[in-house]
Amino acid sequence: MRRSALMVAALAAAAALAAGFASSAGAYGGGASHDTWQIGISGNCNNPTSSFCQNPETGSPELGGFWGWVEFDRFADGTITGDEQVTGCEHGIGGAGSFGAEHADVDITSAHLEAAGPDDPNFGTPGAQVFYIDSNVVNGEPNVPDFLGDSGIPAEAGHYSFHPAAGVAFELQVAFRPAK
Repeated sequence: MRRSALMVAALAAAAALAAGFASSAGAYGGGASHDTWQIGISGNCNNPTSSFCQNPETGSPELGGFWGWVEFDRFADGTITGDEQVTGCEHGIGGAGSFGAEHADVDITSAHLEAAGPDDPNFGTPGAQVFYIDSNVVNGEPNVPDFLGDSGIPAEAGHYSFHPAAGVAFELQVAFRPAK
């Protein structure tokens, strides 16, 4: 009987501890006084004959993928900032092996919303907007060109999927939480 009482007490303590962790995890982003977008990104290019997998400067295949997470915050004064964590990995053709992975830690110091253009996933949707990155710091280096301009990330929540050729896939998942 004593063992059962200890077991019940231990389970009750564990449940109380778990409830404490669950409530703090659920509080992430809750009650903020600004709009927040969270975006999951995945891109894979594994077709050496697809124009989407070619280096525009050399015409050589660039195979591999990138995966990441982006977050934008819009404050009451209209200012938009954000963060991005993205990792990419390239590989060769026909078992040539991996060329290694690279990671970018991006601090988006200024961004704005603009009408979606022809290359954006939400183009053609009335009122569609995308994020344009005006300034950033990437791995400690300011204003890295690869992370400036049209991000291709829609402001409208939803799932965006692009499969232009076999072995080529780009996915975006956009979530939006308005200010409280």
